[in-house]
Amino acid sequence: MRRSRRAIGVLPVLALAAIVFGTADRPVTAASSKGAVEPDADRMLKRMADYLAGLHSFTVQSSSIDQATMKTGEKIQATSDMDVAVQRPNHLRATQRGAGQGLSLWYDGKALTLACKESNSYETVEGAPNLDGAIDKMRKTFKVDAPGADLLYSNPYDILMEQVVSGRVVGRETIDGVAANHLAFRGEDVDFQLWIEDGARPVPLRFVITTKTVKGEPEFSVQLSNWNTQPKLSDSMFAFQAPAGAKPSKSVTQSCGIFQ
Repeated sequence: MRRSRRAIGVLPVLALAAIVFGTADRPVTAASSKGAVEPDADRMLKRMADYLAGLHSFTVQSSSIDQATMKTGEKIQATSDMDVAVQRPNHLRATQRGAGQGLSLWYDGKALTLACKESNSYETVEGAPNLDGAIDKMRKTFKVDAPGADLLYSNPYDILMEQVVSGRVVGRETIDGVAANHLAFRGEDVDFQLWIEDGARPVPLRFVITTKTVKGEPEFSVQLSNWNTQPKLSDSMFAFQAPAGAKPSKSVTQSCGIFQ
């Protein structure tokens, strides 16, 4: 699980809520952690991961909440609503919905662009050959993370299970009227919960991450809705078009007014 303290509210990409900190990974192989994971929890997580990896394209709406603990101990939440579009192997768009003033992302296979509505600025770098590389580059170059983006990797199961030490099925619940299986996983540095749609389409409906290595153990949560697994997408949808008056920036995150 690659959890930072500043994200981009998408999903996850699936993330993509806009929050920037740095990631600290201490990977533990899935094989070494499976012994304490209930077989049903492991099976459901793997089924969801394989289903997502097998989708050629999809769109989804996300509503995320990212929590930060101030020096005073006060907890502040940043919210973000996003429209996300993915077309494998190398197209991604995550744009803010409504009156949000945070970050949005475009990746067309050639260029990776991060733009901020508040400052009307953007930063463009050379893209990567595939979605895995683009997510890694986003985290490294822009110093921006999207916890939900772990779900977009070509093998999300391995990413999610990196540092897991135990996992279980909490039960069957309802998310926005949809039956879902609630799973909970404990990790060395990060705990996470997933609500996965029950039935033939095991998409994630809610994703909650608790970072235990940060004071106050802040949470990131994202609600995922309106899944379309057979959308009609065009390449032009993923190419960034700078709005009128927008200015290029060498560090768009610093000018975007994101809390730290």
